[in-house]
Amino acid sequence: MNFYGHLVLALARVEAEQARLLGSCFPVGPKHLATALHVVAPNDDGLVALVPAISGISEYQDTSQNGWRASAVKIVAVDAIRDICILEVPEEWNFTLGYSLTGTDVMSLGDEVHVYGYPHMEYGRKVMTFQRSHVGAKVLISNHGVSVKHVVINTQLRPGQSGGPVFDVATGTLCALVTGSYAPDVKGTILVSGVDPVTLHQTGHAVSAEYIKDMVP
Repeated sequence: MNFYGHLVLALARVEAEQARLLGSCFPVGPKHLATALHVVAPNDDGLVALVPAISGISEYQDTSQNGWRASAVKIVAVDAIRDICILEVPEEWNFTLGYSLTGTDVMSLGDEVHVYGYPHMEYGRKVMTFQRSHVGAKVLISNHGVSVKHVVINTQLRPGQSGGPVFDVATGTLCALVTGSYAPDVKGTILVSGVDPVTLHQTGHAVSAEYIKDMVP
């Protein structure tokens, strides 16, 4: 199994000398990261990327660790229609990718996928988490008259996982970017302990990575 958890970073915003965790991101080039646009607002004031939480598949992650190592990143490209944002990393950072970017066209229903990200960030928890799942559906979602390719992943996704990568096991390629859980536009929605009950279902959405390739400078 190819493991890419050592490349998946967390994003945070520094406000009043406190770091507030936002979501996940991953490299799409030597100097660039991709994330979901809604994770960063878009606003790169105080925006930082935290070094990967894990370097090997057998490591423990210390949940009590507060001394996060972080560096400032800046927004260089956004796609509001498809909810994608490209970030530029500091000069001293340089990524070597062990994967290529494709898209959701290569996928079929039932295909196994690997999902990486940082769930439960809204509670200050920074734990890189790996999930195995499958493609439950391929859908076109219209946004401002533009049809956008997505896949439905058969696992519940939490807010901190937004912006994380989805890998197609069959091809070994990065095929999609997590955008979040489906939430119908209904009236009278309430929050229970900060959670919208309509998002508590066993599916999540991810947008095709093909759109990322044209955005990287």
